[in-house]
Amino acid sequence: MTLDEINALQTADELREFVRSYNWDDGFEVPCAVADHPQCDLGVALELFTLSDAMSIYLKEVESTSGKRDWIEFCEGLTYRILTGVYKPGLAQFHSELTATQAYKLRKRGVPEVLISGAAESM
Repeated sequence: MTLDEINALQTADELREFVRSYNWDDGFEVPCAVADHPQCDLGVALELFTLSDAMSIYLKEVESTSGKRDWIEFCEGLTYRILTGVYKPGLAQFHSELTATQAYKLRKRGVPEVLISGAAESM
């Protein structure tokens, strides 16, 4: 899909369906376009967060010198925008696939609730 085709998408659900099928080996230009799309809501942003494995960047489990600078910059920027409320709750609902134990361990590490369950009111 080209950037023009992404810009032509009309709804958050279309964006979410697209990112679910995106080949992340193709780079970050397209995910950046989705994250910047006017219809990108909190549900889509959290889908991007999960699919890009941004949690490992948030938890500093990856060295910043790992040679994956595009990935790290994408994840850091997306996380910042989620945590600062840039993305508002919308029609695209996010359903975390974390187990109760995984979620508990993340909470114990101080991870904000929005990154665990998508609960925007906890920001």
